[in-house]
Amino acid sequence: MKHKMTLPITLVRGARPSSLNGFTSRTAVCFLFMICAGLLITAHAGEARAQTQGTIQTIMVRFRGVDRPVSLYVPTSYGSGTPIPLLFALHGASGDASVMYDPDKHITEFAESEGFIAVFPNGLNRPGAPAGSTNYYWEDPVNQPYMNHLIDLMQGSFTIDTARIYFVGFSGGAKLIYRLAADPQISARIAAVATVAGEIGGKSTDPTTSDWEVIDPSASGGVPMSALLLQGGNDIRLPEHGGFDDEFERIGASFQVKVDIWRLFINARTGSSVTLLGAPARVEATRYTNTTTGHTVISARDPVLAHRWPEWNYMEAIWDFFEQAPTR
Repeated sequence: MKHKMTLPITLVRGARPSSLNGFTSRTAVCFLFMICAGLLITAHAGEARAQTQGTIQTIMVRFRGVDRPVSLYVPTSYGSGTPIPLLFALHGASGDASVMYDPDKHITEFAESEGFIAVFPNGLNRPGAPAGSTNYYWEDPVNQPYMNHLIDLMQGSFTIDTARIYFVGFSGGAKLIYRLAADPQISARIAAVATVAGEIGGKSTDPTTSDWEVIDPSASGGVPMSALLLQGGNDIRLPEHGGFDDEFERIGASFQVKVDIWRLFINARTGSSVTLLGAPARVEATRYTNTTTGHTVISARDPVLAHRWPEWNYMEAIWDFFEQAPTR
C-alpha cells in the first residue's frame, strides 16, 4: 500500500527576497510547479502535498532569494513511523539533477529496493550563463549552507534516520562533497560519502590567480567520516597522477594525494586489498581503516574509466560500503 506523504512546506506569495532566508525544521519557503514523470505537487492552504511515491518528483526550493529545483525519490515502502536513510546525489559541472536519477546510475533503483530517500539537487548557473540554461555548477560558496538547508528540509518533511545521511557525487559534485566534509557543522551530519573524480586540490593556470587550493578537512575542523573514492585511469579531465587537465586550465593534485588527505582525516595508516561489490575484476581497491573509530577510506581505480560515472553498477558498491560504515 502506498502511503500519502505531506511535505510541510509553506507556500509564500509576494514575499520580499530578504524575508525568504529564514528556515525552521518544519518550514521551508518554496514555489511548487508541475512535476516530471506525471507527478503533481499541489498546494492546499499553505501545505504542499506530494501525491505519489515510487517516482521522481520535483519541487522548487527558495534559498537566500533564489528558487532552485530539487528532485527526490521516495520509495513505495516509506511510512512516517519508521526512520529511513537519506542520500544526496550531486551531478557534475555543466550537468543537472537528471543525470543522477538516470536509470544507468541505479540510484533510484537502490532507493526503492533498500528503502532510502534519494535527493537530487541542482547547482547554480555560472555568472553570465544564458537565461534558461540548465548547465549547473557547484563552485558558489552558497552551496555549502544550501546543502545544510536541504538536510533540514528533508528532516522536517519526512521521518529521516539522522544517523544515516549520505552523499554521492561526480566531478564538480564530488568536489562539493569534499568541501562539505571540511565544514565543521555539515560534516557532523554526514555518515559517509562516495565519489567519482572530483578535484581536492589544484590551481588555475591563469597567472593572476596563482594560489593553490587544497581542501583539507583535518585542517578546517571537519568531523571524520568514511569515504569511497573512485578514480578513472583514462580520466584526462582530472588525471590520476595530477598535473594539467585536458584544456590546460587547471593543475590538479593527484588521486593519491586525495586518498592520503582522507587517510589523515580519519587517521588510518595501514591498507589492505579489497574487492568492490559489483565491480569488474579490473578495478583495484585498497581499504584503509581506523580500527578505533571504524572509519574507512577505500581507494578504488578503474584503469579504463574516463571522466564519467562507471558503466558498471557502482551503486552496488556504494550501498554496500555505506551499510558497513559507522553511523552518526
